[in-house]
Amino acid sequence: MLSRRQFVTTATGIALGGGVLSACGGEEDPELAEGEVLRMRVWDEAAASAYRTALETFTADTGLEVEVEVLAWEDYWAQVPLDVAAETLPDVLWMNTANLAQLVDGEDQALLDAGALAGDEASGWEDAATELYRRDGTLWGVPQVFDRTVLLAHDELVTAAEGNPDELSFDPGADSDPLRELSRQLTVDGEDRHPGDEDFDAGSRSVIGFGAQPDRSAVLGPFIAGNGGAWQDDAENFVFGSEQGIAAVQYLADMATGHLAPDGTATAEDLGHCRSLFIDGTLALLQTGTYDLGPVLEDIDGGFGWSIHEAVAGPEGSRPLVHAIAAVAAEPEDEEREPAIGRLLAFLGTADGQRPLAQARVGIPAHRDLRSDWVDSWAEVGVDVEAVSELPNALAEPEQGVRSAEGTGAALPIIATVFTGEAEAAEAVPEAQQAALEAKG
Repeated sequence: MLSRRQFVTTATGIALGGGVLSACGGEEDPELAEGEVLRMRVWDEAAASAYRTALETFTADTGLEVEVEVLAWEDYWAQVPLDVAAETLPDVLWMNTANLAQLVDGEDQALLDAGALAGDEASGWEDAATELYRRDGTLWGVPQVFDRTVLLAHDELVTAAEGNPDELSFDPGADSDPLRELSRQLTVDGEDRHPGDEDFDAGSRSVIGFGAQPDRSAVLGPFIAGNGGAWQDDAENFVFGSEQGIAAVQYLADMATGHLAPDGTATAEDLGHCRSLFIDGTLALLQTGTYDLGPVLEDIDGGFGWSIHEAVAGPEGSRPLVHAIAAVAAEPEDEEREPAIGRLLAFLGTADGQRPLAQARVGIPAHRDLRSDWVDSWAEVGVDVEAVSELPNALAEPEQGVRSAEGTGAALPIIATVFTGEAEAAEAVPEAQQAALEAKG
């Protein structure tokens, strides 16, 4: 097993805190052998372009050149274990929480202590994004950007129904609630009849109320958490088959089978179905993530007015799910590269390192000083994100732990059968939890 090195100034010449990026006070810049460059890997071309802009300053200040490479998502995670085995990982690479544990807890532990490298820079990062990358007291990643759950509203349709997206809530234990009531008012068939009206024809719906669907990040996670449940516990075991989780899933599926949401078979087969309906002007309320803001803006292209709101609140309040992407540093075979790698990782934790990402609207910046840059960048294209620029105190969390992504992948097809009407949540959700636990191992 590779060692987990901690960097100190006497060993590496990297000063922690505010002086980490400057060569003042006699500190020498780290150097690479002639002709060598640092390698950084991401899975998004827009992010790569933004990084190249930011790194021009880094190179000018340090003399260290950085090559930013892009590997498509479908190939990214297959390549990582191959690189670990061959000791050919790039010096710095993007990481998500579902895959972090394999590189930290596995036999081939391959990462450097990011917290020691970044030092006091960590005080400027969003806590919710940072803590996702802390395991056993060690911070393994420098958060770069994060996405969060939001509710998108078709303004004209919601206003016509006299609804207020900011006042929506759900309660599986109640006979009705504001979300179901507004969804019923919004949903109309070809003859302007609503669900529950005599001769209502679901097949001719011209407007559908709410995008209830078996989407883990946008809907299932926030609704289960808002109802008092959780996807995983503190030991990273799957626990969504709780009483609260079962109730939340059945509530969402009932919206689909009750015609307040799109057909469950369609959403189970295509998680982009609700977004397509919203863009077409057919779905009035879409709960999704900030990752969808760009595609929605581009595809609606001014066709109708839409607005952004907090995720629908449950009995425990609004619980948006936060996904964070972090930069992690690979432990090099040549220890002489470590100071240069540390310098790059520390730079990526600064406002200067992340500002081009915020300006390019590549996720929400993890550095709190850049939140206004993110808000302003969206305002420039006519989108007001102010209502979701700050996170509530309590959140839903993404998958974490070894093989957690495989666990969720095993569970979702079983949960989808509740939305298609093939099963009841009381049976399917515990079965899905057991499948997730077995897949995780």
